[in-house]
Amino acid sequence: MELYIKKWWGNYVGGCNDSFLLLDYFGNQKQSSLELSKILSDIHLNTLLKEDSVNEGDAYFKINELYEPHFDMAINVIIDLSAILLESIKNGKIDIKELDPDSEYTNSFSIFTSKDEALLLLSGLNKFINAPQEYELADFMDESELEELVGDCKEISDILANCIS
Repeated sequence: MELYIKKWWGNYVGGCNDSFLLLDYFGNQKQSSLELSKILSDIHLNTLLKEDSVNEGDAYFKINELYEPHFDMAINVIIDLSAILLESIKNGKIDIKELDPDSEYTNSFSIFTSKDEALLLLSGLNKFINAPQEYELADFMDESELEELVGDCKEISDILANCIS
């Protein structure tokens, strides 16, 4: 099955180290049906989104007692997770190998969500879209790259908003 998000995935969306770390999170999941609220909680995004502290916040997850990988920028995770949620809504299941053909993981999963949780994630994405220069990510991109990323995020946001309304 071809990725619905293929148009965006692998460049600015899904193309950074945080993207691969997020795929590690999904690769370590034992269930094939995942709840967005649990994902947000596991990655410590729920508090960052609710407190509007994504730019300063620490997003991470625990693999075991000795290994707790941290993301470089929480906004990268919000962008990628929004795209992955959209993929799950549109295609039902996500095969990690479709997102990263070189991945060591072979599992497939789907994400289900309440409208409130999806809106919480979407609000974080929309805050980035409306003021990308306020995020640390903007320091690592030139103006045209940032514009392209924001355009991709806007398309993802619009489709995702239609799906959850």
